[in-house]
Order: sequence, then structure tokens, then C-alpha cells
Amino acid sequence: MKTCHNKASLKLATGTLLPIILLIFFVTFQTLCYAQMNGNISGKIVDPGGAPIEYISVGLLYEDGKILKGVLSDSTGKFSFSAIPDGKYLVKISGVSYHPLTTEILVISIENRKLDLGLLKLKEDSKLLNAVVISAQKKLIEQTIDKTIINVENSILSEGNTALELLEKAPGVKVGEDGQISLKGRSGVLVMINGKSTYLSPKELSTLLKGTNSSSISKIEIMNNPSAKYDAAGNGGIINIQMKKNMKTGLNGSVSLNGGASRNARYGSALDLNYRNNKVNIYGSYDYGYRGETEYLDFVRRFYDSGNSGSIPNRTSYQDTETDEPLHTNNFRVGLDYDLDSSNTIGFLINGNVGKYTHDSKTGNRLIAADGTMISHMATTNYDQQSWKNLTYNVNYLHKFKKEGRTFSADADFASNSFTSNLNLKTTTLQSTDGQAGATTSRRGYVPAITDVYLAKVDYTDPLSKTIKLESGLKSSVIQSDNNLRYDILNNGNWEYDNNGSNHFKYKEQIHAGYININKDFKGFSVQAGLRGEYTKTQGHQITTDSLLTRSYFQLFPSIFINKPIGANHQIQAAYSRRIERPDYGDLNPFRVFRDPLLFYQGNPFLKPELINTFQLSHSFKGKYTTAINYNQTTDVITWLSGQIDSLNTTFESPQNLSRLINYGISFTASTTFFNWWNGTHFANVFRNEYKGNVQNNTFNNNTTSFSFNSQNSFKAGKGYTMELSGFYYSGSVYGISTYKGSYAISTGVQKTILQDKGNIKLMVNDIFQSDRYREQTKYQNIDMYTNKRPDSRRIMLSISYRFGNQNQDNKDRRTGSEDIQNRVKGGG
Repeated sequence: MKTCHNKASLKLATGTLLPIILLIFFVTFQTLCYAQMNGNISGKIVDPGGAPIEYISVGLLYEDGKILKGVLSDSTGKFSFSAIPDGKYLVKISGVSYHPLTTEILVISIENRKLDLGLLKLKEDSKLLNAVVISAQKKLIEQTIDKTIINVENSILSEGNTALELLEKAPGVKVGEDGQISLKGRSGVLVMINGKSTYLSPKELSTLLKGTNSSSISKIEIMNNPSAKYDAAGNGGIINIQMKKNMKTGLNGSVSLNGGASRNARYGSALDLNYRNNKVNIYGSYDYGYRGETEYLDFVRRFYDSGNSGSIPNRTSYQDTETDEPLHTNNFRVGLDYDLDSSNTIGFLINGNVGKYTHDSKTGNRLIAADGTMISHMATTNYDQQSWKNLTYNVNYLHKFKKEGRTFSADADFASNSFTSNLNLKTTTLQSTDGQAGATTSRRGYVPAITDVYLAKVDYTDPLSKTIKLESGLKSSVIQSDNNLRYDILNNGNWEYDNNGSNHFKYKEQIHAGYININKDFKGFSVQAGLRGEYTKTQGHQITTDSLLTRSYFQLFPSIFINKPIGANHQIQAAYSRRIERPDYGDLNPFRVFRDPLLFYQGNPFLKPELINTFQLSHSFKGKYTTAINYNQTTDVITWLSGQIDSLNTTFESPQNLSRLINYGISFTASTTFFNWWNGTHFANVFRNEYKGNVQNNTFNNNTTSFSFNSQNSFKAGKGYTMELSGFYYSGSVYGISTYKGSYAISTGVQKTILQDKGNIKLMVNDIFQSDRYREQTKYQNIDMYTNKRPDSRRIMLSISYRFGNQNQDNKDRRTGSEDIQNRVKGGG
């Protein structure tokens, strides 16, 4: 029995903190200088029932009625005007279905630079309500100071796609060949669904996202630098996928169908129903999707008896693989919210994702000697039937105090996740020379992975004054995973248990956390400071070898954000946060998973968590153009590295801790309106990654400067027609000891509203030139390999959707307070 106990403590790099301390000091100094030059007017807009009205126009006018500036209220009905010079003003609010509201004259002066107008209640215009129903559509991409929001349900190009394919189009996001997700060149992104961590291994998360249809997604939120309120996991930031939830009153719903083809057929359907009255909201949705896909892989490996890849290879392996990957998915959601009274709400929710996936590949592998003669020729079939079932049960409670904005919420969740893999691997050695006899080896595997997640969480929010807001909370999660891998080998017509390949691994993890956030508005600037503490205890039990690995550690994760408006059009933010990326169960489990007899993957039970300190300075101009400079340093960075056994012509991959990764760069986001009929959002990012570490007892540095660009454009063509054009480009990049080539893709689509604007038809073509591919080069010591993967990315899809029932919007909202359960369920397949 082996036991390892490790306690980690807070480590901050002094050398990297000094520049940011000076930067924050500079920004704060500038803030104090400008403080007396800025006025502020804010308020909250509500309907006759007191519910907030979101995204309604608010104008700031001079005393004579001329417009100074305008904004939209946010999702809570709040609005704010900053950097207002001394003078007399009016605030005018106008929106469809409401009578316009204009305030009395407001005075900004040295004695009164901050005006809070409180609740501004609008009256409904019954004539407009009865005459016509007009729906406002949000922009495809919205850029705020702390996040990028992609309104998926507004996009033509989202039709017929999966959640993983949608992420490929998101600004700054890159999806690797095996589903690894990076953000601005940083890996270790925490993916959340409805604000809940999935606790899945990267491969299981990739499968889940492939099984989540775009028709059920409302929006995607991208947070590069989250606050202490969120889980500290996710060194690359957080991506939150928000599913649709109908908030309209009465009985209503929608139905949609889609179909098309890539190299194979794709089709799907979705149904959404909702009933809401003054007390009860009952909602449910279901969608089904089938995605046929065929991809091609070329893999070249060179082997050196000298152990040095700089010499002439003694043998070269040429491998080509064709894989069919049909995927069937079923997603459903059933919920009930009940208002006990005006202050208390209780809710119940069940989320489900059930599906099956088949990996059916045929591989040819030719091993050629240096003189050109064939050493061996193998043909391998890999047939892997996978199925999964993810069920999450939630009960939630919300209490609203009499004091405006003070709330308490509590959640309890149980998530049951099961993945099963039935693998059949058959390799036939073909006759490569005269007189050589062929041979066949067969291996089968059964890989059940069961993960249960228990979570409890409470949150408290209190606006202590007009300028100070307190947020705090506690959260505990317990994860239990069981993976019992069994391999059998066919010997003389009989299946025999493989002692060397089989493995039984159990993993337990507890994380107990608490956080506090303080938001303070000063004259002319605002500060948010937070601190999160997390205690982690893990236990990995290798039952097969009877070894036990335990770890426990407590970490503090501070964060600070300083926002400073300068003049009427400029805003600066400085931010710092500390985060952690824990190794998941798939990384820790040392069992082997074979792609073919000469290639396998193996976990590492001795991995340590990686820690990151991230700094960002951003500038926003007119709310449309944002420039951000970021610097991030990660220690003990977890990276999958390749190894090679030349004598056996075998390659393997295993996760290792490298010394550090330094990532820094500059990004630019622009929201443009070239004409009234042309809106666009464009993102450009230049970054540098520098990996440093020790591999096979040798230090190495692998670094490069990379560039990415993403553009989303929407065109109004009249008569109900809308068109979209999007594209992205990624230059070469590095990961660990590997280098990746660049890629790009261009997609387009058109939409037509029908049936009195209650329905629409969409046609889209994704990756028109089929240029999105993954090309990887690894050359280090005796490792010399090249991979070229051509996914099934070009596809054409046609969809039709229809909304029925009452379509009047009710702004009353209730989401579960535990919106951060389920990214690391530690699976192993």
C-alpha cells in the first residue's frame, strides 16, 4: 500500500506581481485625478408589476432636449451613465408596448455628482399591445467589460450544429483535435452548462458537447477573467453555455426540424413547451439529433535506433485511418417554479442527456525500413460502441428580502453520470514478403465509468448602500468515480483475461469553498475585490495493484477589478485573479487505452494541480471597441506529452507536469455597423506561448507567437430575409513539445421569416472550402511524428421552426442558484 500526502500553499510570483502593482497604482492615481470631473446617473426600470424591463432604450438628454448619449438597460433592468460633465439633463425611456417616460431636470454639480433615480415604473400602452406584437432581437455577439456573449438562438449558422461545433466559431476559442478547448491560447478552460460545472473528463465533456444540439442553446458566455464568485477551476477562463428557458406567460412553445449532410446525413428535431401564470411556471423541452460523420487521419512516425531524431530514421511508420462516427443524442429538461408568496420561490429541475456513439475505424499501417523495404503491413479495425447517460436533479430556493436587491438562495444537486465503452480491436498482419505468414490478434475491452456528484450551495447578496454591494456564499461538492476497465485477448479461439491491460480505479474528491465579493462605486471609478478559499481532498485507489494516493490542500484565490471611465467615450479596467486546474480522474488513472497495437494512452497518478496568476488591462471605446492586454503565468502546467519505444515501434501519450507556461498577448474586439443593413463583430488576437519543462531528463523550451482572427457579419436583405457570413483563421501554435499548423474556415447562411413572423426557414453552409483541419508536428529527442486530421467539417443544413401560443414576454425570471455544477466527472474512456 502506497500513500502520498501533499499540502500546497499559496504561491504568488513576486516578479510578475510588481508590474501589475505599479499598473494598479497608476490607474488608481489617474482615477483620483479624474474623479471630480465625472458625474453619474443610474436607475432601474420596472413594469407595472415591479418586474425589471431588460434591453429597453434609455437616453441622456441635455436640458434643451438634444441627445448626449444612449444605452440599453441590462438583464436586471438597470442602466447607468458615467463621465457626465456638470450641467442640467433629462433621462428619457422609451420602448415598444410602454408609454415613454421623461424625468424632471437633473442637475450634476460639484455638490451632487452621483444621482440614483431608484425604480422607474413604466405604464403599458394597451393600444400597442392589442394592435401588434413586435419582437426585439439581440445582437449576435455582445461585448461587455467582463465577458463576450454570443446569442446563439439569433444565429443562422448555429442551425444543425452541436455545442462543440458552435464553440469553434466563438471569438478567441480554439477546439483541438480531441476536443480540448483553449481560450486566447490558454488551455484548461472550465466549461459550464447553465452556470454549472460538468465535472466530466475532457473526452467525456467533448462527447457531451457533441451530443448537445444547437437548437436547445440560448447563448454562450465567455469569461477570460472570472471573479471570486465562480469556481477557481479553469486556468484558461470560463465558458458558460446557457440553455433556452421560456419565460413567456400563458401556454406557449416552439417546434423545429433540421436536416442536411456532410460526408454523411444529419438531422434533428426539437420541442419546447411552457406554461406560466402568477404562481407557477412549468416548462419542458426535448430534442433529438443524429450526426453522421466520417473523418480521415494520416499519421507518420519515424524511429531511430540511435535515440536521436536528428539522424536518419531506421524505420518509418505510415498510418492512414478512416473513421465513421455516427452519433445519436437525446436531451430533455423538465422544471417547475412555484412562488410561495411575493418573497419566496421554490423550484425543481431535472436535466438529462442520453445518447450513443460509435467509433468505427479502419487503419492501415506500413512499417518501412531505411532502404525502402517493407518490414510489416498491418490492418486494424477498431469498433467501439459508447453510450452515456447524464441526469441532474436540482431543488432550489430563493428568498427576496424587503430591501431592494437583498437575496438569499440555496441549492442542492445530485448528478448521476455513466459512460460505457465496448471496444473490439482486431489487427491482421498482412503478408509483406514472399513466404511470410499472416497473423491476427484480437483484443476486446469493456470500460464502464460511473461518476456521482453531490453538491450543496448557498449565496447571499446585499446592497449595503447605494455604492457598496456585498456578495458571499458557501459551496461543497463530493465526487465519486468508479472505472473498472477489463481487457480480454483472443488466444486460440478463446477469450482470456488480460492482467497487464485491465485495471480497476476508484477516485473520490471533496471541495469545500467559500467566497466574498465587495463591489464599491467611488466618484468616477469602481472596484470589485474578492477572495475565495477552497479546501480540496482527493483519493485515488488503484484496486488492481492495491495502491492508494491521497492529497489534501487549501488554496486562496484573490481577485480584483478596477473600472475607470475617462471622459464620455473611454473606459479602462485592470484585473488580476488566481486560479487552479486540478487533474481529472482520466489524467490520474494509469490504465492504458489502445487506439491500435502500436499506440496507447496512459494516465499519471502523480500529477499535481497547476496554478495560474492572470493579469489583464483593457480599454473600451464607445462600448464598441475593446483592446485587452493580458499576461498569465502557470506553474506545474499539465500537458499531454508523447513518448516512444523504438525497439517495439510503439508510441504512447501521457500527461506530465511541466515547469511553467507563460502566455501573454493583446486582443482587439470591434462591433461595427458599416450600414443600417450590415452589423458585425470582429476579434483579433496576437499571443505568445512559452512552455518550459523537463522531458525524459532533458530541459526544453517550446515557444511561438500566434495570431487568430474571427469575424461574424449579419446582413438585412429586406422582405424578411437575413444573411450571415462568418470566418476564422488560426495561425501556427505550440502545445507542450508539439507544434500545430494554421487553419481557417468560412461559413454562410440565409434566413427567411414566415407565417406572420412566427416561423422561419434557415439554410446554412459550414466550412465552404473544407479547410478546417488539424496538423501537428512533434520532433524532440527520439520522437519524430506528424499528424494530419481532416474532420467532417463541410456541411449544408436546412431547418424550419415555428412558435405557437402566447408570445408576450414576461420579464420575471428564476434560475437555479446552483448554476455551477457538473467539468471534471473524471471519466476515463
